[in-house]
Amino acid sequence: MNFLETVMDKWKIFVEKATPVLESVKQVCKDVGAVFCKIGKYIYKMRKIFLAVPVAWAAISLAIYNEASLPPVVGLDLQINGDFGLQIIRELAVLGPVVITAVCLLLMFASRRLLTPWLVSVFTLLLPLFIRLINTFPS
Repeated sequence: MNFLETVMDKWKIFVEKATPVLESVKQVCKDVGAVFCKIGKYIYKMRKIFLAVPVAWAAISLAIYNEASLPPVVGLDLQINGDFGLQIIRELAVLGPVVITAVCLLLMFASRRLLTPWLVSVFTLLLPLFIRLINTFPS
């Protein structure tokens, strides 16, 4: 018996012993893949909720921060001379952007296409930042 035949015989024995193990590994991989597929389908079906929750949280967080940092009377229309053309109470300046964001999220839930209303709701998060910026640096 030469060296090549000895190696081939040992390889056949290894393959015979490894086949049941490889079959069980294959079945485990198939089961794990099925679980990930189900998780992916669940995430895809619930994608509107997964997109809306961070936006709603950010809107509420910005509202809480603006409630604490804005003055009692908030100016919105900054004129050239440094005065405000429109002044509203703080509660309206805080709740206005939250309501606009909530309406955008409701439109997202009602729409068949969700990306455009979601992007609009993300851009509405800039409103509290602009209100705070205008009232922090009025001139």
